[in-house]
Amino acid sequence: MEIHHLIVHELIKEPQENEAQLFLSKACLPPEERAHQLIGKLNQTFDQKSDTLLGYFSAPEDALFPGYFHLLAEANFTEEAFLSFSRETMQALQLSLQGITGAKGGYLVYTYYTVGERQLLGIFLVRDTEGIVFDKHDESFDLRAITHLNTDRLAMAGRIDLHAWQNGQKRCLELIKHTNSQRTISEYFTNWIGLDRPASSRELTHSFLDMVEQLPPPSDAETGAPVPKEVFQEQVMNYAMNNPQKTISVQAFDQEFYNNQPTAQTYAQEQDLPLEDEFRFDQGTLKRHFQVRLSADSLRLQFNRSDYQEGLVRIEGDEIIISSPELVQSLREKL
Repeated sequence: MEIHHLIVHELIKEPQENEAQLFLSKACLPPEERAHQLIGKLNQTFDQKSDTLLGYFSAPEDALFPGYFHLLAEANFTEEAFLSFSRETMQALQLSLQGITGAKGGYLVYTYYTVGERQLLGIFLVRDTEGIVFDKHDESFDLRAITHLNTDRLAMAGRIDLHAWQNGQKRCLELIKHTNSQRTISEYFTNWIGLDRPASSRELTHSFLDMVEQLPPPSDAETGAPVPKEVFQEQVMNYAMNNPQKTISVQAFDQEFYNNQPTAQTYAQEQDLPLEDEFRFDQGTLKRHFQVRLSADSLRLQFNRSDYQEGLVRIEGDEIIISSPELVQSLREKL
């Protein structure tokens, strides 16, 4: 990871208050080791979110943030332009919060950074949390309360994929999706950034999996015969889970399975599926689709659908038969 620019501002607001105040930094932070630790942790926490909102930028005339971002891009993301962008968007956030009860302040961490080949602009809202440490004395320890940043739980956060934005007409915005109980409070964040045509990663994953169920199996590279459905499903799951970015591109999917023929792309267009761009999939949704989990009579059973289709797990009358010598051996050892 490489940090290009980093700055922190404070939004001062209590949930019961209508007015918001700002403390704006006048200079960026140096990209030292502690800065890398902070941004690395915040980026990791964001990546671990199972369901996020993906979307496009609103038109600059519809929201202040996209307009300021366009000015930042036109200035080629210089430090001076980044500083101005962060301060101006913070002032826009302050205006958008006037009269909104329930919203709470915190520290807004703005950073322009690179992870692998991805150039990102991240905005993370983090808050303080209380902790306890051992305070060492000559003969014993005392307990001492400390206050530190809660980087394990992001109040709000968003990332802009700069490569996707530069290519145009792609979902370049990704925001943390909150529960329905927090929707009213978190809407100010999405409205402030200017998220347009949002779709959750969980919804997009469902659309993708429904499409896979309808696609014809690809041809085997050696025999030319269609790949068995259970093998194809296993290949799709491995293809997705082995992607280090946990993203799926329908175009890349066609390259992988259909010899670069636009089979999936054509189906998605004909069915008007929202899969025209690369998206980060929801791992839980993917696993639940390809895996079967059962529980009854104090017993639990989990296996892949392909295991059933291949006969490793089968039903005979009112019995479930599992054909696995290794599992039999493990059970004998346990008993």
